[in-house]
Amino acid sequence: MPNMGSSSRKRPVQRMNSARRQLEIVNAAFDCIAASGHLSLSTTELAYKVGISQPAIFRHFRSKQQLHRAILEEANLRVIDELKLLIGRSEMWSDPINLLQDVIFQMGASFERSPGVWLTLICQRSIAAEAELPMVEASGRGNKCAISQLTYTLERLFSAARDKKQVSDLLKPQDISNIMLSILFGMGQLWLNDERSFDLQQRLGVALEGVLAGYQFLPDQPRSRMQISAIA
Repeated sequence: MPNMGSSSRKRPVQRMNSARRQLEIVNAAFDCIAASGHLSLSTTELAYKVGISQPAIFRHFRSKQQLHRAILEEANLRVIDELKLLIGRSEMWSDPINLLQDVIFQMGASFERSPGVWLTLICQRSIAAEAELPMVEASGRGNKCAISQLTYTLERLFSAARDKKQVSDLLKPQDISNIMLSILFGMGQLWLNDERSFDLQQRLGVALEGVLAGYQFLPDQPRSRMQISAIA
């Protein structure tokens, strides 16, 4: 009887160690994705990075599809957690257009810290297809889809900015959300392709200011025409 009790007490520790090792493998996968800039994972390289044998990976994940599923789920959960912390400060909603910019800046900082996570999110449809994982459409209400959550958050913020007359009533929140996400993803990938040689936060700031300045014109306000002169 004592031996049986001792054995049963060890099992939770073994499960905990397995969970820790799974997370190490997923973290190593994010590093590999960030380094290569694409999603084709070599389990040999992954095992070397973690310091285990290649067969050991499949003691923790039954298949490459299950590994891809774990990578995708972890990427989504991490960004959702960051987003919840940021928008959970209710006092910031008094200035929604400023909070909207803050969300993009903070997500850009997250991209800098964890580019592998963001590359995974950007290409999550292809990963989901390989892992046979159904994707949640960008309705904003999927509980494990970070892009959906981010899209929905930006739409809500722009709607609030419209209600406060910070932007034109005729602008569609969904359009602005898509533009903002395109800037974030496009600028992040350009930053990686350019070997991280420029200040991502500064570039995001310039791009967002330009977009928001353009959309702060009301339709009935006259716009001054830019004088264009030809240089002979």
